[in-house]
Amino acid sequence: MLERHSRRPVARSVTLAGLAVLGLLLSGCGGSLGIHPGSAVVVGSDSVSMDKIDTDSGLICQAFLPQLQQGGQKVPMRYVRQLVATNLAQRALGQQLADAYSVQPTPDYANQVTQLTQQFASATPEIQRAVIDVEGGSAYLQNVQVAVGRQLLAASGSPSASTKSAFQRGQVATQDWLRSHSATIDPVFGASVDGGAFTQGYDQTSYPLSTLAAAGFRSTSQSADPAYTTGLPPSQICG
Repeated sequence: MLERHSRRPVARSVTLAGLAVLGLLLSGCGGSLGIHPGSAVVVGSDSVSMDKIDTDSGLICQAFLPQLQQGGQKVPMRYVRQLVATNLAQRALGQQLADAYSVQPTPDYANQVTQLTQQFASATPEIQRAVIDVEGGSAYLQNVQVAVGRQLLAASGSPSASTKSAFQRGQVATQDWLRSHSATIDPVFGASVDGGAFTQGYDQTSYPLSTLAAAGFRSTSQSADPAYTTGLPPSQICG
């Protein structure tokens, strides 16, 4: 679970974002500085430890292993860890916004969690928890943003605004919040946060040294270099 430093509990909800790992996929580049020692993600008063990223990455791999094996696919664990770190960062940001505006995610989040729970009904409780935490991270943030947007639009005289308008207003509120709060992802994951947008790419603090690392550096979860994947030891592959 996220390590909370705020005293007020936050309601959690999730929306099915689809496991894009197996295509993650964010674009852009950028860095993240100021990570606390031992933390993979820091968003305001929330943090996610490296241990949680490692644990959840293993559980996510187990959750989707049958699907990968059925399709004859192998995925570098680097991509799984990137997915986990990014989605948990989005969840942490959603929790911070929910705190700041005293809102809960829209009901669509709970509906999506129900679907996800049914999909993985035969999995262990640990795997179910990881799938909901991770795969629901992006959806949690989006549903909180819609709730925030509706609140702000209603206060400005537009109580019947569309979901699209509410979401857009919530995104602006997110950008405003980030101007006075930090949101960082350790550079090792090759992802960053910029104005509420989560992007994929390595900054100047990370660069490859070996031929294999260079192949992985050029690869993304959408266009992985087969030579990179096959050159990895089994412990670094999911599939």
